Amino acid sequence: MTKAGGIGVAVEELRIATESGDAIAASLYRPEVAMNSAPCVVMGPGGTLTRRDGIPGYAERFAAAGIAALAFDYRHWGDSEGEPRRLASVPRQLADWRAAVAHGRGLEGVDPDRIAVWGMSLGGGHALRTAARDPRIAAVVAFVPMADGLAYSLNLRVLRFTGRALRDRLRRGSATLPAVGPAGAFPAEALPSFERLAALNGWRNEITVDFDYPFARYRPARQASRIEAPVLVQLGESDDLAPRRAVERTAERAPRGELYRYPIDHFSGFWPEHIGEVAGDQVEFLRRHLSSPRC
Repeated sequence: MTKAGGIGVAVEELRIATESGDAIAASLYRPEVAMNSAPCVVMGPGGTLTRRDGIPGYAERFAAAGIAALAFDYRHWGDSEGEPRRLASVPRQLADWRAAVAHGRGLEGVDPDRIAVWGMSLGGGHALRTAARDPRIAAVVAFVPMADGLAYSLNLRVLRFTGRALRDRLRRGSATLPAVGPAGAFPAEALPSFERLAALNGWRNEITVDFDYPFARYRPARQASRIEAPVLVQLGESDDLAPRRAVERTAERAPRGELYRYPIDHFSGFWPEHIGEVAGDQVEFLRRHLSSPRC
């Protein structure tokens, strides 16, 4: 174990088994002082990012506040196993969430009934869907979540990207395209944000498209009414990637939903000028709902 950021946090690197046999990589952040039956938040990144891209700044704050954090990479991404590399598969990523939550519940020193889920962007949608299927989840943080794949897919830029990917697959049997730029699913204006967030960790502007699951079917906002846990939904007022109305509907439909708004875009919640406020609200929310064992 090593210290992270000099703030009394220890980090342990783990491997988590999945149903496919491919292991996913994870980092466990704990308070330096050992705690018995601590709460734990399971953290998943956006669909084309890894656990090292911005997430440590949040995980360290949680651990320093007495909440263990288990951050993981999806199969095919980062340090996890899985071929082809950089495959964006919604079903596999959701299965990875289930594996990570199950692993978190089995960690020594963690209270299995005080497991929260935290996700950003597509990971935010995955956190919502995970909680909708798992009534034992104690709290949900959906940070600039991708809450409606249909609304996102109807964007002209995304329709063009899907068409290019389909032609690529028909010609070559696979569909590997830039994620950001004129031919990508994200606008060229987003490239500086991606590079600022992830370039130091080897981010490549490339994604392998999965056609086995049409993204228009992906609608976490519609499942929010099934989430029994309290849900913190964090919306960026300048976010032009996650459909805003779907984010708002998520908070409205969740029986215990809370909606917070910030003057940020899809990525700037990771920047030093904003992370204090955004993470501070998350810590306060998690402390409020994970402070004592559930009855």
